[in-house]
Amino acid sequence: MSDGLARIRATLNVRPPYCSGTCEVAVEQSTLFYSTATSDVRKINLLFPTQYQLESLHEACQPAAYSHDDGEVSEKLRAGRLDATAFATQFSLENTGLVDAVGQSLLEGMVVGRDIRSELYELSIYGASNCIGPHKSATNSDKIFGFLDIVFPTPHTGGICSLRNNENECRVDFATMLSEAQIPLVGYAAYFNEVQHEIDPITSGHRLTLSYKLYVASSGDSPSATMIWAPGPFEPSLETALAEFVNDPKVLPNGGYLGFGLRHQYPVSSEMRVDTLRSCLKGSDAIITRVLNKLHLSWSLRVLYRDSVSHSEQTFVLHKFISDLSQKDLVWSHWGAGEKMGLGAEFVRFVDEFGNDDEKRAGDYSKYSEDVVDIIQMTEMPSVTNVHSQYLAYGNEAMMGNLYGDICLVAEVPAKVLY
Repeated sequence: MSDGLARIRATLNVRPPYCSGTCEVAVEQSTLFYSTATSDVRKINLLFPTQYQLESLHEACQPAAYSHDDGEVSEKLRAGRLDATAFATQFSLENTGLVDAVGQSLLEGMVVGRDIRSELYELSIYGASNCIGPHKSATNSDKIFGFLDIVFPTPHTGGICSLRNNENECRVDFATMLSEAQIPLVGYAAYFNEVQHEIDPITSGHRLTLSYKLYVASSGDSPSATMIWAPGPFEPSLETALAEFVNDPKVLPNGGYLGFGLRHQYPVSSEMRVDTLRSCLKGSDAIITRVLNKLHLSWSLRVLYRDSVSHSEQTFVLHKFISDLSQKDLVWSHWGAGEKMGLGAEFVRFVDEFGNDDEKRAGDYSKYSEDVVDIIQMTEMPSVTNVHSQYLAYGNEAMMGNLYGDICLVAEVPAKVLY
């Protein structure tokens, strides 16, 4: 690997897609009102609650419908929850400045807090032995990019929060953190929607949380707001390293592609044109596109398909659409699968920065050498966002074929002009 490519990859080795900490809050904004099963309205001070207030709130809640990866959690172990329509609170997330702080950390470059919106959607309360197993928060909107949990300083022990993404894990002990504070504080954990999170069992007391959905306002949501971006923490160094790399006359002298695996998860559906996701990009994925725009490199989102065949015969196809071959007629083995994808598909050959075949992604392209475009893997593939399709293939006999695809960002490098 060249120094230039190593520097680009090191630059993109960014922080995990979550953040946590504490934030000071105003005492006068700490009251919460809620309704009970008998239609009574009660209130609780979120910063200085009594044991009776916490127990009454817990009794008014419904069991949370979360589950472990291995199955349902028994009802006696579940936390209690209230939908946002069942309570009202004086606590103002906007007044804490957390929305802007979370945007700075997660979106890495968005500097106008009003463009990031929050939507309160539930209250959760955990008593002794209550827990939530590893799970991902569900969302029914492609506008929502993440979630924010606010943990109040109610007396409790246990309930450590774990946030996981790929090989990264963060464990936060809000119980200890908040009990040692000398001023009114709340804890917070913000994370993208692909992050798995878990709450360990409470050993004593009650843990109380307000949860928010996070999304970026569209122009229709906020007609007067202007989206303003500042360089992310690694954007200038990435721009310098990438400019030097693509201007090197030895890198893709005949032109080709730079392929970046996506670090974050995005909503996909069968037969969709994947480039429609460009307005949804977040974090380091969005920063890469801004750098490419500054360098005047044309880019698009594609699906990188690969066949599950032997190492020497594997092939790679870039496609503009998500292809579901299970709906197609019989196709000829893996090459036939690529040809069956129709318009928007092209074969690519992975090479290193010096134009040599990438040994980890070798394949037999001699049959289609004139139709194959060289591509350099700039960051790890497969991506976080991926798709899978099965199809009926046949050579000597009929068999099931598997086509695996990863949504990736592809930048076009023009051929070098030699004098």
